[in-house]
Amino acid sequence: MALSFKAVVVLFVLIAFSSKVHAFGAGNIASIARIEGQNWRHGDIEDTLLTLTLARIAGGRKFSKLDVQRVYFGNWLRDYSQAVDVGTLKYVSTEAIRILIWVLGFLSFGYGTKEFEVTTERLRCYEPTEHIDNPMGYAEGDDARNYDDRLRGPVDEERELSIDPRTGLKNYIASEDLGIATSAGLVRRVLLRCIQFGRRYASSENEEDLHEALRLLGTGLHCLEDYAAHSNYTELSLIELGESDVFPHVGRNAKVEIEGAQDEVYPIVTGTFGGVDFFHSVLGEISDKATQSEVQSLENVITESQDGPPSDSFIQDLLNKIPEGLIGDSDNQKDKMDEFKAQSQSAKENSANVSPREPEEWTRYLDDVHQQMYPILEWHDDLIKSINKAIEQIPVLPELVEQIQEQITIFVFSILAPYVAPIIGQVKAELQTGSSEVIQSSRTQQHIVFDDDDCSNPTHSMLSKDHFSNILNEPAGKIASQTIKWTVPQIMECWDNEDVDPERTLDRIISGVFHHPVLRDYGEDGAVDMRRIMFGTVQEWWEQKSGDEQDALRGQLSRDGVREGLNHKEGVNDCGHGCGKPLTLHKEGRSSSGETSDPSTDAFGKAAGDAAGGGAIGGLVEGLVSGVGDMLRGDSDSRPERESSEGYAQGNQYSGGSGEQNYEYGSYENSGRPQR
Repeated sequence: MALSFKAVVVLFVLIAFSSKVHAFGAGNIASIARIEGQNWRHGDIEDTLLTLTLARIAGGRKFSKLDVQRVYFGNWLRDYSQAVDVGTLKYVSTEAIRILIWVLGFLSFGYGTKEFEVTTERLRCYEPTEHIDNPMGYAEGDDARNYDDRLRGPVDEERELSIDPRTGLKNYIASEDLGIATSAGLVRRVLLRCIQFGRRYASSENEEDLHEALRLLGTGLHCLEDYAAHSNYTELSLIELGESDVFPHVGRNAKVEIEGAQDEVYPIVTGTFGGVDFFHSVLGEISDKATQSEVQSLENVITESQDGPPSDSFIQDLLNKIPEGLIGDSDNQKDKMDEFKAQSQSAKENSANVSPREPEEWTRYLDDVHQQMYPILEWHDDLIKSINKAIEQIPVLPELVEQIQEQITIFVFSILAPYVAPIIGQVKAELQTGSSEVIQSSRTQQHIVFDDDDCSNPTHSMLSKDHFSNILNEPAGKIASQTIKWTVPQIMECWDNEDVDPERTLDRIISGVFHHPVLRDYGEDGAVDMRRIMFGTVQEWWEQKSGDEQDALRGQLSRDGVREGLNHKEGVNDCGHGCGKPLTLHKEGRSSSGETSDPSTDAFGKAAGDAAGGGAIGGLVEGLVSGVGDMLRGDSDSRPERESSEGYAQGNQYSGGSGEQNYEYGSYENSGRPQR
């Protein structure tokens, strides 16, 4: 039923009065920020989906913002699953970690239940293959499965870390026939399940199947997006363009012979991940969020939420004024709010002092917290969805109604604080018990590729382009965006057409993305298209630079330049990866390299709490930051054009990006050299 004129007027008035509230922001860089298009995160890369078309069985329309959120949720989970690893599990239960990440998920996506609930099964644990991490030294020789049987076992360095002469890649990246865990194998498994759920939705029309397919799509895309950011692909592409002084992030003697290449080449490698890398990643993540706050300041939102009545009284006024029937019984909504506030106050006054060292009591306590939190988040999600549904028929309102949604979210966040803060406090205390490890020992590994001419195992922190400050963050992000534009339409066609062979499609995708740039003109069954697109993206980025800019980049990307940190922009703080929420955090004590002058995570957390306005919310933010910072002292990884998706494959054919080439099963066109 269409909304009445009165309803429209009421909603407009309410929105106008709420305009003073700053938005939380999406999980990426705000579109009006001056750094958009230059700096890239997974959230920004995923926005490429907005220009693509969903499968016909899902409506055949452009991806909506909510569709993109559902995809990005799967992507986002992979970054935060890194908290479930040996370094934290030595001291903290998986459930405590899950609850904290659940809250972070609610802050990032605006929803916390149903398809956006952070469950144990969805969160899983840290897997090096998901981020294409070099597993060397994982768990420092310990068997991680003793802490969680989902974690990987000891590393077989001979098989896993060697270079595959067929591809020029480290075996753990794409050598699926060696019986080892590979990123290619992970992408294959995840996207195959994505296709299965997509096809199931075609017959079941069960929204849960569609949502699961979208989440799995995000999981698979995360790994593919990481290829350019976590490997030396961009550097090797520049070397292929004749820039021979670009540092390849391996030792001088690490060149290898690979099939199809005339000369020896440096191999494709990714970084190892240790305690210092996690430290570098997560603290850097915070500074990136501060960078994004140039557009929208969460500090102001949180401060307003701490001023008392205005936030929740505004919501109550809102619920009273919205015409009856649009979002259900407003009196009932108000009663729910009062009930939640009373329960929250009670939790604040009677917070249990339960220690993780008492496993049975701790487990019961966490279960009780879950039971208390879920109805609050469920109420929030249902109310927000009701509002969205009510205003769908008014094209101009969806953008403006975010102001109302923010007030509701702030209210819920304040209600959750008393439940979550005690967990953070206990987790911090336990993690500090194991924080005596000195990360300097890990720092000595940062320059190993400079000190050992035969080394092909750089660290993640030295190699990764996740960081906003890294001058190669931009081309790596552009490559990832192109990867989505090429991959997603093929997955959508698999959803729509059961005559399309998923294995053949996945062979093409994996081979197209995971390759050495020296083999860019080879690739079976259309894989060559992606290879040329990736290389062309680097070439275009380089050639758009002026002569002076290229000269400057040559110095920054040289062996000496990288060693001295010149490949990072001066005055720009490093970042990790993750949701990219625009938290406003103090930056005092941080150098341009992203390291803190005082590594005390308590001090850093205090700064975060102060920036958040103090009080319950500030305490929660402080706890989250300090808690994550303390995790770093254990072990654990960091992570980061638009056109419509025409030319779906039809039947057993692949239609190239230009729509002009069709590839039959088993056919390929190139110069006749070996296929990789």
